[in-house]
Amino acid sequence: MPADLLILLLAILTGAAIQVGVGIGFSIVVAPVMMVLLGTATAVPVLLMLNTLVSLVASNRRVWSMNTALIRNAVIGCVAGIALGLLIYPYLSERMVLVLTGVLLLVGVATSLLPQENRVGPRGFQAISGLSGLATVWAATPGPLMILGFLASGRTPHEARRLVQPVALVAYGSAFALHCLSDWSAFASAPWLWPFVAATIAGSLLGHVIGPLLPQQAITHAIRIISILACAALFRRAYLVG
Repeated sequence: MPADLLILLLAILTGAAIQVGVGIGFSIVVAPVMMVLLGTATAVPVLLMLNTLVSLVASNRRVWSMNTALIRNAVIGCVAGIALGLLIYPYLSERMVLVLTGVLLLVGVATSLLPQENRVGPRGFQAISGLSGLATVWAATPGPLMILGFLASGRTPHEARRLVQPVALVAYGSAFALHCLSDWSAFASAPWLWPFVAATIAGSLLGHVIGPLLPQQAITHAIRIISILACAALFRRAYLVG
């Protein structure tokens, strides 16, 4: 087995387990390695596809049916944000896109720190969902904002990590479809897709095992740390681009 493939498989396995167990983290773990080893043009559509697969495996029908209205509001807000992002994107420089996405994530982290009595209402939650859609189009990072939105609405960390999966499924699935429509060859030429898919499924199943064992406080801290790491990565990329 080539060393590059082994490194990527370990990153994908770990990232998928963290994504399902905590609620976010796949792109933070996998993207840097994959972009270096495969190149950005190839890595982006592959990341979107694998993120979609993680969310599909992680989605729970029972959770979906018990929270239909909440998930529907999140999906509507996210899709609206995606549409708005597509309209705005041509007018923004790459550096501005990265900085704005980083700022959105910082706002999400700050929102998660609000006291219980200051939690956002339905309209505020839908607004956060819309910002998550913007982040999906601009930088393929909807997860942190969406799960922070669930926390800000008063959901527990364990609830948030499960609720975010069906919304991420729509967000990443839409982004992947749009990317393939614009440049199918970049995805079709990617190597080792089937091993990547197998590692993603295995990591997702592992995440199902470890997720319920994690204390709520540990999940909350992990979400904030991963979100801040994502901010740092976005700001660094913005600095290098500029």
